[in-house]
Order: sequence, then structure tokens, then C-alpha cells
Amino acid sequence: VTTAFTTPTPNKTMRVLVALGFLLASASAFTTSPRWAGHARARAVKTNAAPSMDMAEVFANVPQAIAAAAASDGYEYGAVNAPGWVLPVGALAVILTAAVPVLLSPGEEALEQQRVDEETLRNEGRSSRRK
Repeated sequence: VTTAFTTPTPNKTMRVLVALGFLLASASAFTTSPRWAGHARARAVKTNAAPSMDMAEVFANVPQAIAAAAASDGYEYGAVNAPGWVLPVGALAVILTAAVPVLLSPGEEALEQQRVDEETLRNEGRSSRRK
């Protein structure tokens, strides 16, 4: 008598329980702990809400805010200050990486020749057994 339902083995049950435990442990990373939830709530109560602004006014002031931020820090955005040796070393690394297939091609040709030789030997062995 065969049935569609088979009883799970202890080993399989243990695997399922361990997997479920890992799943539950990783899911706790996405929840807040009770001790931090009270602290965040207390901090949220102490902060003052920002005055509400019209969205058109906010978007109208964005370019001025960006210009003011760029002028205030003295940093030239888009400037690259890499040492002089970085470009030649990078170029050499790219060239050597591109040369890898050329350096490996003799080995590939030898592998193909070995496969042909083995196939030839295999076919000769079959023909000698038939005789």
C-alpha cells in the first residue's frame, strides 16, 4: 500500500526547524526593539516641527540653495586630483587583462588536440575489439 503522504524523517524535520529559526532571527532585524522605540518617541516629541512651506516656494529656492552651498565650501565639483601614476598603471592593467586570452590560447589548442587524440584512440580501441 502506497500513500501520497509520507511521514517526515527526524533529519528533515530538524532542517525545517533550523531554517525556520534562521528566518525568524533575520526577520527581527527589521523590527524596532522596545527600549529604542520609547527613546525615539521621546525624541520626536521634543523636536519642533518645521513650518509648512508651499512646494512652489521650495522648488523656486533650490537653485539658490545649491549655488550657495557650492560657493560656501570652496570645493570645485568635478575636479579630479589623482596622482600622476594612476593613469599609466591603469592603462597597463587594462592591456595585460586584454592579453590573457592570447596568453591562454596555446593551452586551449593543446586541449583540443588532446581531445582529438583521445577520440582517435577510443575509436581504434572499439574497432580492435570488434575483430
